[in-house]
Amino acid sequence: MIEYDFLIAKDVDSALEYMHKYENIKVLAGGTDILVDIHKESKRLEKFDYILDISNIKGLQYINEKEDNVELGALCTHTMLIQSNVINKYFPFLVTAAKSIGSVQIRNRGTVGGNISNASPAADLIPPLMALNSKIELSSINGKRYIPLDQYIVGPYKTSKNQDELLTKIIIPKVDENYRFSFQKIGRRRALNIARLNLAVVAKINEQDSKIEDIRIVPGSATPFPIRFKNIEREILNQKANQLNLEELAKKIGDEMVKITGERWSTPYKKPALGAIFKKAIMEISNSSQRF
Repeated sequence: MIEYDFLIAKDVDSALEYMHKYENIKVLAGGTDILVDIHKESKRLEKFDYILDISNIKGLQYINEKEDNVELGALCTHTMLIQSNVINKYFPFLVTAAKSIGSVQIRNRGTVGGNISNASPAADLIPPLMALNSKIELSSINGKRYIPLDQYIVGPYKTSKNQDELLTKIIIPKVDENYRFSFQKIGRRRALNIARLNLAVVAKINEQDSKIEDIRIVPGSATPFPIRFKNIEREILNQKANQLNLEELAKKIGDEMVKITGERWSTPYKKPALGAIFKKAIMEISNSSQRF
C-alpha cells in the first residue's frame, strides 16, 4: 500500500505555499488518473509523500474569452468544454475531443490541466491544444511563467514543470475564419475508451485558390509523446487542398511515425491506421465550408 499525507488547498495561494513548503507532492485535480494509478500502485508513479487536493479551487474553474485568445482555468472540466458556447464557436474540434473522453462521470471530474499534466501519450486534449499553438501558465510563489505546450510535454508522463510550480491556466490563441479543424480517434471500444490513435489537424485554406497557407498536424499515441509532424506539414504547405495525393501522404505520415518510434509490435497496426485517420482528417478539412 502506498502511504502519503493528504493536503487540501482552499485557493491558489495556499496551493502554491504547499508546493513551496513540501517536496514530493502529487497534485489531485479531477483524480481520474492519479487515483487509479495509486489504487493499482502503478510503476510509473514517481515517489511522493503528499497528495495536494486542489479540486475545490473555484479560481481555477473558468473559460474566459479575451480579444485575441481564450483562457481556460486548469480545473476546467471536459464537460465545461463541451457545454461552452465559446469553445463551440472557436474550437469545435476541441469539443469533439472532449466528448471522446471516457464516460460522463469521467468528463464531469476530469480536468484540462490534469489531462495535460499527466502527459499521457494517449491524452485526447493534448493534440488539438498543441495544434492550436496553446501556451500554459505555470505559477509558483516566485511568480508566473508562460511556455508553449509543446515545450511543456517533454516525454511520456513527463513535463518540464518545476517541483514548486502549479499549472494554473491554458491560453489558446484565436484563429481567423479561414482555419479548419479535424479531430480523429481510434479507440478500443466506444465507451470509456483510451485512444489507440488520435490525430488533430488545424489548417488555413485560402478561399480563392484552395491553397493551404498553414497546417499543423499532431498525432497522439503514435509517438512516445505528442509532437507536431513538421516534415509532413512542409510537404503539404502551399499545396491546393483539393489536389493533394492523399495515398502518398498517408504512407509518408506512417513512415514519419516509424522514424520517430522505430519498429514496434504495434507498428503493423498503427502505421496504416494513422494513414487512414490522416486521410479522413484532410478530406474533412478540404470539403468543409465551415469550421469543424
